[in-house]
Amino acid sequence: MATAPQAHMFVREMGLPLRLALYLIACLILMGLDARYNTLHFLRSGIVSVLHPVQAGLARPFLHLEEAFAFFAVHAELLRENARLRENARRQGHALQAQDMLRAENAHLRGLLGLPQPAGFVGQPVEIVQAMSNPFARKVVIGSGSLQGLAAGWPVVDERGLVGQVTRVFPASSEVTLITSREQAVPVQVVRNGLRLIVSGSGQDRLLEVRFLDMHADLQDGDELVTSGLDGVYPPGIPVARVLRTEPPRHTPFARALCLPVAGVGQHRQLMVLQRQLAPAAATTTRSGAAATPPAAAGTRPADRP
Repeated sequence: MATAPQAHMFVREMGLPLRLALYLIACLILMGLDARYNTLHFLRSGIVSVLHPVQAGLARPFLHLEEAFAFFAVHAELLRENARLRENARRQGHALQAQDMLRAENAHLRGLLGLPQPAGFVGQPVEIVQAMSNPFARKVVIGSGSLQGLAAGWPVVDERGLVGQVTRVFPASSEVTLITSREQAVPVQVVRNGLRLIVSGSGQDRLLEVRFLDMHADLQDGDELVTSGLDGVYPPGIPVARVLRTEPPRHTPFARALCLPVAGVGQHRQLMVLQRQLAPAAATTTRSGAAATPPAAAGTRPADRP
């Protein structure tokens, strides 16, 4: 009967320092061969081919996180940039609006300065400071009053035509009733044929009317109406309106004509008040009445004077 070989009780193994030395020598040899002859190229390529999918799979979540962080960072930056651009656009829009307003106001003031003044009148520029809140009262308040020499009844114009009339005067302000007010009436005449009419306000800034018009009156669409000067308030020749159309009589023996104001009623802040100038003789009499009295009439009683 055969017996199994007995293992040696004491086996002498290679020591750790010797194995470490052998491994180092083998590594140095492999490194030398690879550096000299590139012998481990295929081994490296195989290892890289095996490990690359694993490395890519492990790195993909981190790439997604980086993309998400970059997206939110770019999104926040775009939001800030959008807000900044909107603010710049708003400021530039306000600046352009202010520039357009200044340009229009400059053109309006140039027109007022170049406005030919009627004989016997001198212009005084004023500015509107308040518009009446009542929609049925077409009135505005200007920032000049009796302290600036204004008086009730003076005409108010702009560079295109008649705007209204000073109706109430206070120390530092005055009230101007626009020609479009219902209680305002202006004696006018037609430029084409000299026909005299009365133009009244309709309560709207862009509409005037001739209320009691003879049905046989020679008035045509497009006729220009100017002040006649017969009332002693408005100087003659100031443009007032342009005839839009005439309406036949309805339940009354009179026709009616609708007109468009020539002036920019309710459009501008700067206006011109026409102040009537006294004649030199009248001004001299006003300053010194006794000195201007003729010697022959010095003893005449006031009742006997014309």
